[in-house]
Amino acid sequence: MAKLHNNNKRNPGHTAPKILVIDDEKLIRWSLKEILTQEGYDVDTTDTAGEAIKLTRDIPYHLIIADLEIQDENGIEMLKKIKEFRPEVKTIILSAHPKQTMQPEFGDLQVFAIIEKPFKSDQLLSIAKEALDQAPISDK
Repeated sequence: MAKLHNNNKRNPGHTAPKILVIDDEKLIRWSLKEILTQEGYDVDTTDTAGEAIKLTRDIPYHLIIADLEIQDENGIEMLKKIKEFRPEVKTIILSAHPKQTMQPEFGDLQVFAIIEKPFKSDQLLSIAKEALDQAPISDK
């Protein structure tokens, strides 16, 4: 299976991996978009589960970075719906809760990583790069 080329700045002939950031905190959405865009990724953001589901139906994201505490729906239920039609998408969870308490809730969602808030941008970039290295190329 083909792998993504995840450093678009160094490989300008390649399409930038697509990332969706889902968080109801405006500052976090803005910060993550800035950090990831500077690394050459194509980043969309949303603050609702409904819009996240709609976006992922229309756009073949390679990575989703999601907070589970969003306003309009339980984040785990949102991810289950997304995985029904995008089972290949890699997922990183952002959470204010310790990851040990959260892992049992995910079942078969195949979450790539859980990052506890607050986090450092270099930590997030490293995990995102690792996830994208394992993501299959998809333009469906």
